[in-house]
Amino acid sequence: MAVLGNAMQGGFIFWSMGIYTATFEDEFGASRAKINLIETGLAVCTNLLSPVIGVLVDRWSPRHLVTIGMVSLGLGLIILSRAGTLIHVWAVWASLIPLGALCLGVLPSATLIARWFRRHRGLALGISVTGSSIGGAIVPPALTWMFLSLGWRDALFFCGLFCLLFAPLFFRLLVNVPGDIGLQQEEDHPDPAKQVGAVDQRRWTMREILGTVSFWWQTLISASLLAVALGTLANLSLHAKDLGFTGQPVALLYSLIALCSFGGKIAMGYLIDRFGVKRSGLVSAAFLAASMLTLFSLQNYPGLVAASLIIGLGLGGVTPVWTNMPARTFGAQSMGRALGIMNPLHIPITATSAPLAGFISDTTGSYDLVFMIYLGLCGVAATGLIMLKMPDTASNPGSATADTQVR
Repeated sequence: MAVLGNAMQGGFIFWSMGIYTATFEDEFGASRAKINLIETGLAVCTNLLSPVIGVLVDRWSPRHLVTIGMVSLGLGLIILSRAGTLIHVWAVWASLIPLGALCLGVLPSATLIARWFRRHRGLALGISVTGSSIGGAIVPPALTWMFLSLGWRDALFFCGLFCLLFAPLFFRLLVNVPGDIGLQQEEDHPDPAKQVGAVDQRRWTMREILGTVSFWWQTLISASLLAVALGTLANLSLHAKDLGFTGQPVALLYSLIALCSFGGKIAMGYLIDRFGVKRSGLVSAAFLAASMLTLFSLQNYPGLVAASLIIGLGLGGVTPVWTNMPARTFGAQSMGRALGIMNPLHIPITATSAPLAGFISDTTGSYDLVFMIYLGLCGVAATGLIMLKMPDTASNPGSATADTQVR
C-alpha cells in the first residue's frame, strides 16, 4: 500500500509537473516564472503543513491520513480541471494538492515502514518509494495522451474521479503497526554496528530534534538534493520545448527518468543497509551532478535522453537517503515528527528552485545558468554528507546519540 500511495502521489503530482507547466503556459499565456509558482505553492504549503502531519503520523493514524490524502488529491484534480484563471490554478496547488501530496507521500509511508522493519529498513524504504517511479513511468505518457485526446480539463476531471475510487481501498487495507494484526516488528540486524533497535526505543521531542546538529546537516543535504530534483522535473519539459521537442517525446523523457529511478531506489536502499547513508548519498549526489553537466553540454534530443537516464539514477537515491537519515537518527517513534519539522526548513531552497529556474530562462533565454546552479547544490549536498554525523549504535547502544560519528 505504501508503494501504491507513492505511485498515486508521484504520478499525478511530481512526475507530471512538467506536463502541467507546459500546458498552463499555452493555456494562460503567462511567463515561466509565474507558471512555476505552482511548484512554489506546492512546496511552501506542503512544508508548512508538514509539522502538523508529522505529529499526527506519530500520535494518530497513518491509515486515516493516507485516506484523507487520496480524497484531497482527487478533489484537487477535479477542481483544477475547471480552473478559469492562473489564480485558480495557484489556489488548488496551494491547498488540496499539497495536502494530498503530504498525506500520500514519504512522511506517512516512511513512518509505517520504520514501524515494520529493522534489519532491512533501508531496502524496505527504498522499495516503498519505488511507487513514485512506477507512477512516473505510467502517468505522464497516459496523461499526455489524455490531454491530447480529451483536452486537459476533461482529462484531469477523470483522473480526479479515478483517485477518489482508491480512497476506500487504502482505508481498508493499511495497517498502522504490526501489533494491530498480531505480528511483530522485524528482528534487528545481527551486526551491532547496523542495528536500529536502540534508536527506535527513544521518543524525541521537537525541541530535542531541533537541538541536534545532525538534524541541521540532514536538512541542508535533503533540501539541496530535493531542490535539484524538483526544479529539474518542473523545467525539463520547458528546456526540451526550447530545443524543439514537445508532446510524447517529452513524456518519454519523464518515463525514462521514472524507470531509472525505480532501479535506483532499490539499489540505494540496498547500499544504505550495506554501506551506510553517507557513502550512499554521495553516489546519488554524483549522479545528479553528472546529469546537470550532460544537460549543459549536450543540448539535443540524444543529450536529453542521456541526461534523463542519469537523472533517474540520481533521483532514485534522493528519497531513500532523505528518509533514512532521520530514520536511523531519531527512530521509528519520532521519524514522522523529525520529517515533519524538517520539511518547512526546506522552503528557502526547494520553494525557490523551480520559479528561479523559470525566471533565469525568461531573462537569459536558456537554462545553462540553472544547470550550473543545480550543480553547485549537488556540491553542497556532498559537503553536508561528508560533515554529517550519525548514531554509533555499536559503541554506545544504550543512548545512540545523533552527533556521534559512525562509518
